Amino acid sequence: MTRLVVVNPATEEVLAELPQSTAEEIKATIDKAYDAFLKWSETPLKMRTKLLLKAAELLEVAGEELVKTLVAESGKPIKDAEVELMRTVSIVRASAEEARFVLQGSVPRVDAYEYPLGNEERVVVELRDPVGVVGGAQSYNNPASTFAHKVAPVVAAGNTVIVKPSSYTPLTALKMAEIFRKAGFPDGVVNVVVGSGEEVFNELIDSPKVAGISFTGSTAVGLQVAAKAAGRGKKFMIAPGGSDPAVVFEDADLEAAAATIVRARFENAGQNCNATKRVFVHRSVYDKMVKLIVEKTAALKVGNPMDPATDMGPLISDKMVKTMEKAVAEAREKGGKVLVGGERLGRRGFFYAPTVVAFDGDVETFVLREEVFGPVLPVVPFDAEEEAVALANATKYGLQAAVYTRDYRRAMRVARAIKAGSVMVNDSTRVRFDALPYGGVKMSGLAWREGVRSTMLYFTEPKFYVWRV
Repeated sequence: MTRLVVVNPATEEVLAELPQSTAEEIKATIDKAYDAFLKWSETPLKMRTKLLLKAAELLEVAGEELVKTLVAESGKPIKDAEVELMRTVSIVRASAEEARFVLQGSVPRVDAYEYPLGNEERVVVELRDPVGVVGGAQSYNNPASTFAHKVAPVVAAGNTVIVKPSSYTPLTALKMAEIFRKAGFPDGVVNVVVGSGEEVFNELIDSPKVAGISFTGSTAVGLQVAAKAAGRGKKFMIAPGGSDPAVVFEDADLEAAAATIVRARFENAGQNCNATKRVFVHRSVYDKMVKLIVEKTAALKVGNPMDPATDMGPLISDKMVKTMEKAVAEAREKGGKVLVGGERLGRRGFFYAPTVVAFDGDVETFVLREEVFGPVLPVVPFDAEEEAVALANATKYGLQAAVYTRDYRRAMRVARAIKAGSVMVNDSTRVRFDALPYGGVKMSGLAWREGVRSTMLYFTEPKFYVWRV
């Protein structure tokens, strides 16, 4: 039997060896989830939400153990892991609290329409039915909160779920699934399968018993999942990547902007889809702003993620470190000047130094065009508002963006012109409201957007009951 080795990215120590699910085991899990759906979908909403609130309570009780697991397998600093657990509990509770409103249905006034004839004698009720079994894929960067998004709103709506966690971070998902079981969720409602993403998703997508797919990960893989799911008539929700820009004008509070940008770039070693990945600064304050960014980046404490004073931990794997080395080398070849960092740290673990690269203008280079999932921040000057917008839009992505200025008319003009799902003014690109739809445009906008409310809506279907009275 093939086994999955889980490694601590800060120490390179083996945390666990897990058996990978075989094709037969995955099919058996699908059968179990489908059988459970037939009963779970008929469970009163008040009972489903009661179990979610119990799960949220147990997640808090198990908080210390979950945080340690999350830190050990992801390398996320403990202070950030504690925030993620708080967010996770919030997502589960919000799913319970929002369900009664999202799923409440409606009574359309069909007597307002002339056709079909006789509508004055009809009463119509619209309710929402769960779609069935939903397969969910997690990324490695937020193992707890992503699990909550894949599970809580889906089961609140009456579906059952099969989660495939990242092969880098499966332990958090397994522990959370056990907590849901302890909360009283029937067997088969919340399932976790560990294994190859391709093998698991081939089984999920091919099975007629699976109604929908919810995927969080790279845009490239998301496109493949979407194409396969669409080709088999399944619902799919894709949460892809981004290359979020920050635009800093000359009248911005530079000190505050620099602090926000550095935090937004280097939190979790830059491994967030809505991290600030590119910065464009008005030329009149460019030198001052770059100095502030470099100073704040150099002051970050990089090291043991279990240390509460640590600001940045390791990348998830040696492969990702090598990706950063390649990206920075290519940036240098294209004229980029490394102002701080730019190298692998000489210590055990997958550590890469927080890096700032300055360019004299727009350059066709990986760090300014693609999604860099690591601690590398390019900074580029601009002269005019129109140029700043063009720079911000110069990638295939359009997830989130930030604009820093005291001029709110200009902020609104620029925010409207930037192609993104959300634009923050004097705030971090990392801002996300978990109850609301989260997603972008262009290659950051594949299908329906994820969020507690929107997930419940997407994985239910409207059904009309018509009475002639």
